Amino acid sequence: MIPTLKLSDIISKWRDALQASQPIQNFCTTHYNKAPNIFIGINGKIPPTADNCPLIILYPGAKSEGLELQEYTYKLTIGWTVLQNAVTVTNNVTELSGIAECDALGQLIYLELAQLSPDNPVSVLNYDIEPVAYFPRFPGRMEITVKISPVNGYSINF
Repeated sequence: MIPTLKLSDIISKWRDALQASQPIQNFCTTHYNKAPNIFIGINGKIPPTADNCPLIILYPGAKSEGLELQEYTYKLTIGWTVLQNAVTVTNNVTELSGIAECDALGQLIYLELAQLSPDNPVSVLNYDIEPVAYFPRFPGRMEITVKISPVNGYSINF
């Protein structure tokens, strides 16, 4: 048996974890009075609207597997967006509240997924927030890489 792991299995596990996450639910309910909308992929012709915020999107990813590889690599991307109009001006400092809120939600998402599979932890995280182009929407995006050392003849437990 060749060890393999479907990307859709990772996405399903992550979807369920994010939906069940009490810290994420509490954060969104406290700041936006509703639970986050979770999407598995999106329709690019009819993307989510401001009414869908806060939102979390799990995108299909990429993987590298094969008998010649000592380590398998799985890369998945997660996007999230909050809607926040608040601007605070204190003395000569102007602060868009959506930046910190977007970062806070992104951190909660990352922490939830990072602890989900202790045997196969997050190997690499690339994380960014776009605080300018979409005001009052604040989108963030992270690419998560998981590296797994397979054992021929055994299935991969994730």
